[in-house]
Parts: sequence; C-alpha cells; structure tokens
Amino acid sequence: MNILFVCTGNICRSPVAEYLLRGLVGAGLTVSSAGIAGLTGYAMDPRSVEYLRLRGIDGSDFTARRVSRRILKEPDLIVGFEQEHVNECLALEPAAMSRSFRLCQLANWQRNGDLTSLTDLPALRRTLPALDCELEDPVTFQTFDDYFRVLDVISADVAALAELLPVEV
Repeated sequence: MNILFVCTGNICRSPVAEYLLRGLVGAGLTVSSAGIAGLTGYAMDPRSVEYLRLRGIDGSDFTARRVSRRILKEPDLIVGFEQEHVNECLALEPAAMSRSFRLCQLANWQRNGDLTSLTDLPALRRTLPALDCELEDPVTFQTFDDYFRVLDVISADVAALAELLPVEV
C-alpha cells in the first residue's frame, strides 16, 4: 500500500502526517508527501519538527517536494487537507479521482462507522456521506499553541486513518 499526503507547501501538515502514519504502522506501507505549491528542497517548518520531536519522531532529515503527475500515479491513496489540494491533484492526474480524499473525510467516516477498511472504499465511495471539513494551514500562525492545535487534529485524524488500513500492513 502506498499513501501520499498532499498539502500546500509540503513543510507543515503533510510531512507531519507522513511521519506520524509511518510511526503508527511501520513496515509494509509506503508513506510520502508533497505540496501543490511545494517548496522543493526546503526543510520541514521548525515547529513541525518540534511537534514530531516531542512525540519521539525525528523529522530533521525531511526535504519538501512539489506534487507532479508522475508522483500522483504511484499512490493507492492520495490524502489532502483541503479540497483545494484534492482539486489540484485531480487537475494534474484526473485518473486519481477514485483514490483522492481529504484526511478529515477519511477520519470522520472511520469515527462514524461509515467506513471500517480502506478495502471497502471503492465500493462505498459514492454512498459515503458528504462532509464539509477543512484543515487550516498553520504556516502563518504566530503561537506554538495555535500551530500545535492544528497538528493535534492531524495526529488524531492520522490515527483514525491507521485504523482503516489492512491488518497485514
């Protein structure tokens, strides 16, 4: 299984989700991230690195990259944080429609019992309830508390996503 997280710059939300999911599931799963306006070559935002460090995860070696059509062909699941992220991915790779969702959708469907496994997603895709949820970009936030609050939501949503993964992962 191959999962790609997509945010705007690939320095805050998507790398945190990438590292958190990797830490939850370990081997058997490929997890990566990219940004629709990716700051290619940049390090992760120091606040994100600190957030991960406080959870025992080293994100200091991360390097941002920009999403591309080639990158979008690889994953089994593309996970954005805002509808804009999903839309930009679909503009580049329309064939990714059945594999592209927002993290909050997947997490809420799991929490509500609407979705119990990613293997059920193709069959249930059209019947799952529409959800109006977005996860604000914390890059301009002035305080660590506000910034970390967004990352706490991501952490909880990533944990819910992990519950949807096949047991053998």
